[in-house]
Amino acid sequence: MRRILVGLFMTLLAVSGCSGQGKSSTAPKSTAPSGPATPITQGLATSSKGDVVAELNGQPITEQELMTRIKPRLARIEAQLFDIKRDGIDQIIEEKLLEEEAKKRNMTVQDLLKKEVTDKVGEASDKEIQDFYDQNKARVGTKTLDELKPQIAAQLKARKAGVYRSNLIDRLTAKADVDIYIERPRVDVDAASGPSKGPANAPVTIIEFTDYQCPFCGRARPTVSEIIDTYKGDVHYVLRNFPLDFHPFAKKAAVAALCARDQNKYWDYSKKLWDNQRALDVDSLRKYAEETKLDMKKFNACLDGDKTLAEVMKDQQDGAKAGVSGTPSFFINGQSLTGAQPTEAFKKVIDQELRDAKRKKS
Repeated sequence: MRRILVGLFMTLLAVSGCSGQGKSSTAPKSTAPSGPATPITQGLATSSKGDVVAELNGQPITEQELMTRIKPRLARIEAQLFDIKRDGIDQIIEEKLLEEEAKKRNMTVQDLLKKEVTDKVGEASDKEIQDFYDQNKARVGTKTLDELKPQIAAQLKARKAGVYRSNLIDRLTAKADVDIYIERPRVDVDAASGPSKGPANAPVTIIEFTDYQCPFCGRARPTVSEIIDTYKGDVHYVLRNFPLDFHPFAKKAAVAALCARDQNKYWDYSKKLWDNQRALDVDSLRKYAEETKLDMKKFNACLDGDKTLAEVMKDQQDGAKAGVSGTPSFFINGQSLTGAQPTEAFKKVIDQELRDAKRKKS
């Protein structure tokens, strides 16, 4: 439902990803079978010459040529438009549910929220504040606990209020008959031959485009592991490479990881890369190969000859075609989810896909 606005301190923990735009989108919840989304191109300017949108020295530039060129950009806009529309729907539903419940209890919405949310939250304890500060100390720089205490207390209170409010809305939604008919746009993304976990015929396929030097990609590792463990048998996870131009060591690290895959040690080696994101120079890549007990002669030949570079470049090209502009970028059965998102964002999409798959079988 509605995002909760929090204090300035929360900007240190913002969900994001490595990209030029710094954008991230959250996959919303669907509660019913969905219909096709309206293309963003509907209603855009049309050409007075039919399929020809422009001419250069008498040579036509066609609508098809134009759409091929701007397709990745349009895909991102369509996803953003969907998020805006779905967020608006969620807000309207939430407001109506609260109004109906308040009316049943013969009270105002404000009184309902006070009783079910505000009165139950309370103030953050000194221990909670201290624990939060200790857990995030690396991100606060030189600021002391005393300096941040008011912001942390407000953040913890807002977080608790969000949980109580969300639980209230979830209870009201469970008792209501809610049908949502818009669908997040899907992108046709090939899993190719990327390293994978889980059965290939699983009802849900998650394809991640990642960058070993991107800190947000590193931050996403625990979430990815949790999803794979939680949905064993139901999720096929595939990792593809998308080294960004401003990360000078990312491409070679991707090459090295695929060299390790040639010796069936991809996941062991890639963990070394994630654990040491600030040391991905060639000498370090060789060091991790030794620690992973790879055949160094084969590994060095693969690394020095860039044997797997073509696969890395193919991953980049496919990612760009799918509209990827930053990392990590995930596609859950073709539905885009960008940035180091919380586990819940993945679960909402996966659970709905599993419900849809089950319904189709019945």
